Parts: sequence; structure tokens; C-alpha cells
Amino acid sequence: MKIKPWISPEDQCCTLGRHTWSVPRLFELTRNLPVMELPINAVCVAYSYEKLMLREMVMHMKAVVNDADLSLPIILDEDGEVMDGRHRLMKAMLTGAETIKAVRFEENPTPDRVAD
Repeated sequence: MKIKPWISPEDQCCTLGRHTWSVPRLFELTRNLPVMELPINAVCVAYSYEKLMLREMVMHMKAVVNDADLSLPIILDEDGEVMDGRHRLMKAMLTGAETIKAVRFEENPTPDRVAD
């Protein structure tokens, strides 16, 4: 059975607190940032996900096991929080990698949206 993703890549976003960024825009903004090999144990992995429905869990596992491209760096905000790349981080952890490629903003870009 083929399961289609419920969010297309161009519609993906990152929300931290009240601020939201377009993931494609984050990729564009990090294009010229230096890529570092970051020890996985230095990345904050204390993420809480709301209850996932079975379909959502299958999509997450598919993204982790099949689709996550470890050649792309994860994107960290100015505080080291993951803005994009949680599936890549999960895949790296599952495969036993000790480091992961990462880029980090020195100062967060202006968000695309700010919630009230």
C-alpha cells in the first residue's frame, strides 16, 4: 500500500514558540553557512510530539527509514534548537552515527509568521 505524504515539501514549516518559518526559505538562507560535523550527543533531543495517529506514525517511520537524506545538514537556530532535520537526526541515531552534518544561524532570520 502506497501512502502519500500529507504535507508537500514546499509547504513544510518550522514553528518555535510563536515564530514560524518556511522550511524551503530556511534552506535558502542556510545555503552559504558553513557545514559542521556535530556530535549527536550535543543536539537537544528532548522533543515532545502530540499523540500521533497510526497514519502519521507510518509516515514518520517512512521518512526516517527511507527518505531522510543524511547528506543534507540539519538546521539549528541561534540557540541550537533544531529548526529542520528531526527525521535526519532520528535516522542518524537509529543507524548509530556519532555525528551529523549541521548548520547554525548566528542570529535567527525574521520569521514568516508570528502568532498572537
